[in-house]
Amino acid sequence: MVGFQRVMTVSTPAGAVLGYLADLGHSEDWNPGTKSCTRSDAGGPICVGSTWHAVAVYNGRETELAYTLIGRSDSRLEFVGENSTVTATVDVVAEPVEPAQDGGSVVTYRADLRLKGLLKLAAPFLRREFERLGDEIERNLPPALEKL
Repeated sequence: MVGFQRVMTVSTPAGAVLGYLADLGHSEDWNPGTKSCTRSDAGGPICVGSTWHAVAVYNGRETELAYTLIGRSDSRLEFVGENSTVTATVDVVAEPVEPAQDGGSVVTYRADLRLKGLLKLAAPFLRREFERLGDEIERNLPPALEKL
């Protein structure tokens, strides 16, 4: 498995952060690994079970994933994306900055890739590229959240 975690502090309230990030389609705006991401279900309110079709670019190659929102609470979102070669999990936690009256939030973004089949052998070689993606998300996500 290959993964990264980044912790960021923004001035945007946690509820607004999670509301924005619950729509995985917004990842096109801040995730350089997302080429496109569109809702693939009937639409309506975003809730557990909502789905997206994503085209991701990783290490110069495009791959398509079917993402599902599998968990949602007042402080957390959990997504799983899958295709025949990889299972991607994204876990986002947004909590109020203490003291809470400041209105900002601490956002913890964690992503993991579980490679399938022979691709598992490539995990050590992909680790650095995935860490670089984490660094880019850490640079791009806070400005997107500050605009909310």
